[in-house]
Amino acid sequence: MRIFKPAAAVILLCLAVLARADGLSVSGRIVDESGAPIPGATVTIRGATRDTGSGGGFEFELDSPTTLMIHASAPGYYGFIHTLHRSDFAAGRDAVIPSIELVQRKSDRTLLMFAGDSMLARRYFEPRAGEPVLVRRDSVLADGKKLLAAIRPYVELADYASVNLETQLSNETLTDRVPKSVTFYSPVELAELLQWAGFDYVALGNNHTYDYREAGLDSTLAALANTELAWSGGGYTESEAREPANVEINGRAHSFLSYVGWAGTFEPTQTAAGSKGGAAFGNTATIGADLAAQAGDVVSIMQLHSGLEYSARPAMSEQTTLRQAVVDGADVVIGHHAHVLQGFEIYDERLIAYSMGNFLFDQYHYTTQLGMLLFVWMDGDKLHRAEVVPLHINGYLPTPATGLFRHAVLTRVARLSQDSVCMRPSGFHAAIVACDGDNNTANTIVIPDPASAAPLHVRSLGASPLLPVSVDAGERSYRLGIDLSRRGDFEYARLFGAHDRTWILDADTVLKTGDDNRLEIRVPKGEATVRTGMKVFERVFTLSNPATISGRLKVDGDVRIRFLLQRRRMTEALEDELENGPITEIGSWEGTAADWTQFVIDYRQPRIATRSVRILIDVEDLSDDKAGASVSLDDIAWVEWQTPWIAARDRNVAPEFATHVQLQAQPNPQ
Repeated sequence: MRIFKPAAAVILLCLAVLARADGLSVSGRIVDESGAPIPGATVTIRGATRDTGSGGGFEFELDSPTTLMIHASAPGYYGFIHTLHRSDFAAGRDAVIPSIELVQRKSDRTLLMFAGDSMLARRYFEPRAGEPVLVRRDSVLADGKKLLAAIRPYVELADYASVNLETQLSNETLTDRVPKSVTFYSPVELAELLQWAGFDYVALGNNHTYDYREAGLDSTLAALANTELAWSGGGYTESEAREPANVEINGRAHSFLSYVGWAGTFEPTQTAAGSKGGAAFGNTATIGADLAAQAGDVVSIMQLHSGLEYSARPAMSEQTTLRQAVVDGADVVIGHHAHVLQGFEIYDERLIAYSMGNFLFDQYHYTTQLGMLLFVWMDGDKLHRAEVVPLHINGYLPTPATGLFRHAVLTRVARLSQDSVCMRPSGFHAAIVACDGDNNTANTIVIPDPASAAPLHVRSLGASPLLPVSVDAGERSYRLGIDLSRRGDFEYARLFGAHDRTWILDADTVLKTGDDNRLEIRVPKGEATVRTGMKVFERVFTLSNPATISGRLKVDGDVRIRFLLQRRRMTEALEDELENGPITEIGSWEGTAADWTQFVIDYRQPRIATRSVRILIDVEDLSDDKAGASVSLDDIAWVEWQTPWIAARDRNVAPEFATHVQLQAQPNPQ
């Protein structure tokens, strides 16, 4: 991915957050896309409003909050929102972040917004054991609004907002399912809920639009017809399913097309054919014909549900189809189905987003919880700019991503995007523009001396998630990697009303929140060992890669902490493997520690026959009388290494996108 290096003015201090005994001082700047200040802009935080001066600056004095939502607007510009958390700044120090950019309104400019896979079924109503019920059958709309409350202000910013509706809708029991492994349906109130949240259009071209055949299609289309939502991608016949949603936005005609990329190997298939209903089947011939049929001066937005689940990059077949759609006339191309974020491409001056990931979905795989909202400004049928708003699908709730989790989202989309894409920071988001030159500037980080042997998060060393990482380690070897945990600082706990579904929590293991968020494990008096760890398996990892578990711990008592790796075998059921999956000890720590102490556990991921993995932690009370003990854990990183050890003399090593860097204990041999 080519990186656009912004002008110096753009990367000046925007928001200084100073921790004081009497509260918080918040100041910053609002700028346009060139980095020039916008005087007279309005900034609102927690109901308090300030206007920017001639330099675009503003300042607030606030009580110390956990989160802040910053609303910025100005006459003649599109307003925008940025959310920060106390973990975005260090107590007593400035938080230096890029300026908040606003995009100018123009007569032919339109702001579109896209969200990923959405449903309201399964674990929202019947959660896993020990988890709270999020939606009650007799209170779907009221409970659903709580799920989307944190995101609604963002959706309402757009002139027109789209979401992938990956479910049928019915309040009657549906039983006539197509013969495939996973089917579900959601209450009809989901349609009204999406409209309440600010959405204008839903894509039906996906592999769950025909899960319960005609009965499910009947109730789905009836529910949508009772709202103001537009839709396309599904219908009672092939021609109806392929019919675009034609809408007018800001006086300009827009056409929304939606398809699924495969018919399925079962009968009846999930796609519409002839007089049979289902989802619109999209291959290059069908999509090309439908785009060619668009009449007049229309902006064409095409969405395709295709590719491979949980894959970091699009399948070659998907990439080929989406690129061909651009050639055939699509102006914006959006992909989904992978349930994880993939990157971007600007192909023939058109934007392709290969996978939007999840939006409102109940998947528990950890990487599926990285999400985004994608805002796209179009000047007629020409791309002006796009902007990524990182999301954390926290306990199945879409919420603004903050802190390390936001850094993880931006790192992922940056490293997976094509060379045609330039990204630059805009406040807490990533602006996407077409590259006008070959600028592969790396983010060089300098490792302090002395430095810990534990992995260091590159953010603590001043690195941007949007730039490749180049390392100045002096005469020491180093390696770079990606954190698979992304939430080990525990600062996400209970944000925006979300419930943690990451860790095994019970009477003996609790998440402590407040000034010092951490995981606390207690071994009760008279007991020998307590087990905790990841609640479920992580599916997105690399077989045989070296990896490291690190963090800080504090101990009251005398304990042995054993770190374990459990794997789910390829052919075994999830619940069986959670109980009986093979477990291997990968390292241990023993002793007592009244103050915070660093630990580092190196190991290698399984080589073969493994579908997913998770980390478990056993805490054993070593005292003779088993008087009880407690362990606090914080800043846990689960790093999978992307590079081998790189010697300091190897100056031509290509930079990597990474969240962590680790130094070798000894300098390079002479």
